[in-house]
Amino acid sequence: MIRFFFILIIIHHFSTNLFSQDYIKEIDSLVDVAKELRDKNQLNEAIVAFNQALDVSLQNKDSINIAKVYNYLGTTYRRNNNKKKSLNSVYKAIKINKAIENRNGLIYNYNNLANYYNNEESYDLAYKYYKLAEELLLIENHKRNLAGIELNIATLFSNQKSGFYSYDSAVIYILKSLELFTQLEDTLNQAYLYNNLGFLYEKNGNLQPALESYQQSIELKSEIGDSSGLAVSFLNIGNVYLQQDEFEKSIEYYNKSLALSHFVGNPNHDLHLLFNMVKAKMGVGLVEEATSLLGVYNNLRDSIYDLDKMQEIKDIETKYETEKKEEEIRMQEMAIRQKTFQSNLFLGLSILLVILVVSTVFFFLQKQDYVKKLRVEEIATMKTEQELKELNAMMHGQEEERNRIANDLHDRLGARLSSIKLLFQSDDSQEMKLKVLDSINEAIKETREISHNLSTDMLTRFGIETAIKDTVRSINDAGKIQADFVSYGLQERLPLEIERNIYHVTLELINNTLKHANANHLLVQISCVDDEINVFYEDDGDGFDLNKVEGSGMGLRGIYARMNSIKGAVYVNTKPGKGLNVVLSIPLVSVIPLVKVKREEPA
Repeated sequence: MIRFFFILIIIHHFSTNLFSQDYIKEIDSLVDVAKELRDKNQLNEAIVAFNQALDVSLQNKDSINIAKVYNYLGTTYRRNNNKKKSLNSVYKAIKINKAIENRNGLIYNYNNLANYYNNEESYDLAYKYYKLAEELLLIENHKRNLAGIELNIATLFSNQKSGFYSYDSAVIYILKSLELFTQLEDTLNQAYLYNNLGFLYEKNGNLQPALESYQQSIELKSEIGDSSGLAVSFLNIGNVYLQQDEFEKSIEYYNKSLALSHFVGNPNHDLHLLFNMVKAKMGVGLVEEATSLLGVYNNLRDSIYDLDKMQEIKDIETKYETEKKEEEIRMQEMAIRQKTFQSNLFLGLSILLVILVVSTVFFFLQKQDYVKKLRVEEIATMKTEQELKELNAMMHGQEEERNRIANDLHDRLGARLSSIKLLFQSDDSQEMKLKVLDSINEAIKETREISHNLSTDMLTRFGIETAIKDTVRSINDAGKIQADFVSYGLQERLPLEIERNIYHVTLELINNTLKHANANHLLVQISCVDDEINVFYEDDGDGFDLNKVEGSGMGLRGIYARMNSIKGAVYVNTKPGKGLNVVLSIPLVSVIPLVKVKREEPA
């Protein structure tokens, strides 16, 4: 009898384990399907599959899998731009993992939460959760994941907008991450970290350590045949040599980067490379090659602009499809819940419930459409009113400007000319002629002052583009020389100090061309790429010997002084009979980008 009961206990235990294995296999299968859908960017379908895995986990009260699936849902909702559900899911996972003291689960939760807050620019919270993850990783001795967390913290310290900016701390955390990847013998991530370290040194003016770090990155990338990474590091070394005015060395590394640029597959990389090559070629006097490269640069820039426009259209279409699929997801989720409860309800009650739910959704959608229409109408009305306000303000400003100019002409120049007329009508002595000449000089001086005030007001009110366009239009109206102006990437007004210095340098160059160059054509081109303002000026005039003029020319000294005041660089290339080419480069303050470590994450 005892033996019989013992056999029954064994059979029961075996059947329980078999059932346990079955539901775990079902959860793992659903999670695998969901992750595959997420990797294909089919996010709505992935969310449905994750919720099915969550239902099975909840039914079996499996806390570890419940927390794990909530973590997956958090990262998937974040990619689907559903911030509220993303945070909800991750915080639920944290609560469960704390209750069951699951450190590994908490590490992934804290890291995902920190990444979310970092993307949302909530840097205090991002730092808090990175440090919590770091603390647990040190206890668990997970070197690879710890290396990734140290790099993320370095990113916060190197971001000037984060409130944590500290050059020394950023270097320390990159070196911590680098040491861990060295211990793991992970050559790829070592190479990327050396490149990041070099970039950080370069942005802070430590050019020699930057060169050494880039060279170490190149050695490691060469070992593993990372052609794309080599192209980036060659470009970075070329940039350092360009800053040191070692133009021939910079051209050598730019050519190496250009040969591998097709492995990068990033047109912005090519755009940056081409323009810096133009500067280097100008530096060694290869004007024709520089001009040819500038043409390639302009064509690529225009094609990128067209691609950006196509991407905007694609994003609008994606948004429409996402909204459409969200409705399908809601219906699918209802169907899943309905199927779960259907076995416990009468058929008639289930049908009634479905009818009520569908009616509610239909009413909600109708109401939502109505609210959307009202919002669209309100936005259109507000936009029209705003445009009218702006137009009236501009017309009022123009009227004030006309009145001011009229007063200046009447009160100052008019009075001066009247006095000259009276002097002409008096005696014809030598003394009177000198007085007439002095009055004429004063009139010319006042005319220049009025003109200067007018141009300065235009720059202050309307910006650099409008001011230079007005100057170019005036030159073309005179009909003696053809002038052209091209701008790219100036989406917003530049700081007034930078606009003022660019404007006055441009006027100085134009004035020199009109007075001395005997040119038929001049070109002014301004572009803003990668947080750098570039001005390209050229004419086809007589040119001059730069060595003879550079020490004595007040105009050139003034140009150099203005560029130095805004930390800009000047590249001048000219020869007698070869025209004039000038490139101005003015940096803008930017965030130091860091390449993130390639690592596997659970979500």
